[in-house]
Amino acid sequence: MTQKRLALGLILVSIGLIGFVILTFFQSGVYSMDNALTISERYLTSLNNPNIAIDEIMEFEQNFYVVYYEKSTGIGAFEMLIDKRTGRIFPEYGPNMMWNTKYGHGGMMGGWNQPPSGLMQLNQDEAVLIAQEFLDDSYSGTIAEDPHPFYGYYTIHISKDGEVYGMLSVDGYNGTVWYHNWHGSHIQGREIHEE
Repeated sequence: MTQKRLALGLILVSIGLIGFVILTFFQSGVYSMDNALTISERYLTSLNNPNIAIDEIMEFEQNFYVVYYEKSTGIGAFEMLIDKRTGRIFPEYGPNMMWNTKYGHGGMMGGWNQPPSGLMQLNQDEAVLIAQEFLDDSYSGTIAEDPHPFYGYYTIHISKDGEVYGMLSVDGYNGTVWYHNWHGSHIQGREIHEE
């Protein structure tokens, strides 16, 4: 009886391992910038808002990062992530959800005291200086550059040795810094911005 149970157990474990290998092997993932662009464009179409367009897509180790912007103002509307394993597109964590006064949780639910505006207490230069002070303390050798204004905050690209290293955001009202630690290493980027 014990040998039969052992044999049955080995068979079930083998079936489970084979299933896992097959699922992993045939899993539809997003492995190219072109796939990520297709997913981003499909999401843009679903918005049915002719004023929103794709600004850029960046591929990181953990995900694809997509910036959508308002064509009429040039201000960043919101940031999305694409899961490389499943192809699911969803709002980026952190500032995009918490500080975005127009398209984030607080903005959509009327949780902000100030109306959505691209005008903030801190200008881009001040935000870059705050970001650089943070980087000097926490990520030696990195440089804050290429700020993107959104409603309520700036997202700033970080470089090291001439290459994209990561990004962070600075609250446009109080200067709080939020480092984006969910991307992993940068792989490549593509500008999509319509003129």
